[in-house]
Amino acid sequence: MRKRKPHLLFLLATCLLIEVAFFQGLAVALGSSSSHDEPWNPDHIDRLPPDVRNVLLHSCRGRIQAAHYFATYLDHARTVRLHFENLRCDGEQRFKRRDSCLHEEFVAFGAGHRLMKRYYAPCND
Repeated sequence: MRKRKPHLLFLLATCLLIEVAFFQGLAVALGSSSSHDEPWNPDHIDRLPPDVRNVLLHSCRGRIQAAHYFATYLDHARTVRLHFENLRCDGEQRFKRRDSCLHEEFVAFGAGHRLMKRYYAPCND
C-alpha cells in the first residue's frame, strides 16, 4: 500500500472546506437578495409578448407604466389578459366607463398573439 503524504491530504481538506464555505455564502447571498419590484414598473410592459406590447404602445401615447396585475396569463400563457385599470399612460385615457374598466384578451396564434376579446368589466376583478 502506498503511503499518502499528510500535507496533500491537508491541502485537499482545506480546499474542500473553502469550496463549501464559498458556495454556502453564495447560496445565502442569493437567497436573501430580494428583487424589489416597484408597483408601477415599466418592466411589466417590457415583459409582454412583442406583438401585444406593440398594440398597447400604439393605444397609449407618451410615458406608460403598469402595475403588477396589469397582465395576467391563462391557459399555460397562451392567453394574455390585460386589465387597463392597472395601467397609467400620458394623455387621454379611454379605459374606464363609470365603474367598468377595459379588458383585452390576446390568444397565441401561430408565432404571435391576436386580440380575441375587448370588453368592459368591473375594475379590479
